[in-house]
Amino acid sequence: AAKQPPAAPARPLQVIKIDLETNSVVVGEDEIRELEATLRGSGVDKVAVVGVMGAFRTGKSFLLDLMLRYMREKALKVAGPQGVQPAGFGEQGAEGAECEVPEWVLRNGVPDWAVRCGSSLVEGREGPDGIAEGDDGLRGFQWRPGMDKCTEGVWVWSEAFICKAGDEDVAVLLLDTQGAWDARMTKEQSATVFGLTTLMASRLIYNVSKQIQQDKIDNLLYFTEFAQAALRAQQGRSVVAPASDQRVRPFQTLEFLVRDWPHYPDKSSVDSARAMMISHLDQYMDPKVSEDTKSIDSLSDMFDNIDVWCLPHPSLTIERDAWNGSLEVIEPQFWRFVDRYLDKIFGPEALQAKTTLGTPLTVNTFTAVLKQFIVAFKDAAPQAQTFSEAMETSTSLLARDSALQKLRKRLEEEAKSSSKALEPEQFERVAKDAIEEAEADFRSKALYGSEEGISKANEALKVDVKQEVRRFREENERRLEASLSNLTDVSLAAVAAFGVDKVSDLTCDWWSGFCRDISTDLSFGYTAVALFVIYS
Repeated sequence: AAKQPPAAPARPLQVIKIDLETNSVVVGEDEIRELEATLRGSGVDKVAVVGVMGAFRTGKSFLLDLMLRYMREKALKVAGPQGVQPAGFGEQGAEGAECEVPEWVLRNGVPDWAVRCGSSLVEGREGPDGIAEGDDGLRGFQWRPGMDKCTEGVWVWSEAFICKAGDEDVAVLLLDTQGAWDARMTKEQSATVFGLTTLMASRLIYNVSKQIQQDKIDNLLYFTEFAQAALRAQQGRSVVAPASDQRVRPFQTLEFLVRDWPHYPDKSSVDSARAMMISHLDQYMDPKVSEDTKSIDSLSDMFDNIDVWCLPHPSLTIERDAWNGSLEVIEPQFWRFVDRYLDKIFGPEALQAKTTLGTPLTVNTFTAVLKQFIVAFKDAAPQAQTFSEAMETSTSLLARDSALQKLRKRLEEEAKSSSKALEPEQFERVAKDAIEEAEADFRSKALYGSEEGISKANEALKVDVKQEVRRFREENERRLEASLSNLTDVSLAAVAAFGVDKVSDLTCDWWSGFCRDISTDLSFGYTAVALFVIYS
């Protein structure tokens, strides 16, 4: 037999690229197909996306590589090109291997997930020739020491990490972005990167240096202003208008991640520093403190939750070109704060499945919705209309998928609840109820969009529903035919037993005790079969 080609190693997939010359968004079709295969093979239904964005050269890719190390150790399972494996499978130092713990690991309080028997962060580090260093190739998001920018476009790690979000398992994706607001990109192009990242992420981490500043808020508002305009226009023509006291928030969690925070006292604990973090956020987001209430209202209308975390500087050494990735140089305080931070965002209390206006994205719909978002921003010039179209298409697609899942679940439950097939009339009653439930579910979720757009999605749903019901009906008919075939064989045997019993009555029952015993046994048998046929 021919050998199967080896699975591609885990790596970052460039799903979006901004072509600065043509001012267009380029789609990574092959990369999206690979990501779709990973999600469908993960064994879970829902997706969570943690995206990191911000100004260039603020350590986003470095942070994401630390996240990779954390998830490889802490996740329940890892789904990727090689299938679903336990966390830590195939990594250096995994599978119970003994390794010597360097003295500096204990001295600096380095968490176990960070070292993994490897004392240098070489995964993803770019060498002098532009190729990733390390014998294992590119095992992380690409980064380079020094001042030059590295990431181009939007990248998603090819593995999905299975974690708990509340009580359910979700497939967690990690997303890295090109540095926005840099000298090479126009304001519109930067807003496109921010817009696509925000639309894709369930937790958007906005990476800022040293402190939150008003200009960072203004950069966010540039995108949210046209998003708000789209929402206001859409609410005016929605089939079902939201309640007057209900805010329509298209996005979930925005988190300001302040890097190189210089204000922590020496040896301060994370718990005592948390109050300082909240106080810093309140300077910009608390209407009792900040004078810029317009910014507060705009961001509050866009995001369900706004949070903050401040990380101290890891080490001045890592900013030098000569830094080789050694983790020994990173300060103990940084390890304490980054360890607690990753516990927080990837813990079941904070981790959320990605939703669009309240409807969860599934492993079956994630890449289709992603493509719709990319198409809406294809000209790298955000407009309220393109945002509105993307939200309308994605919410209708998700509502349709949710309705189909409800239909399948109801029909499968009915099929499993009985050991035998349903009678045709009974099946049609169950199918009718399931169809009505699916249509009601669609109407409850397809609230965003024009009547024409929602009507088209509803017509497509009816086609899918008809196909699903036909499939279940044919399966029920096969089960019914099989049960009737078995019943026919038993009935024929019962008729034969009845005939033998009557012959016995006329020929030998009156003089042979053996015949009488056989006749009695046969009568019990065909009577039991007759009762079974009558009551079934």
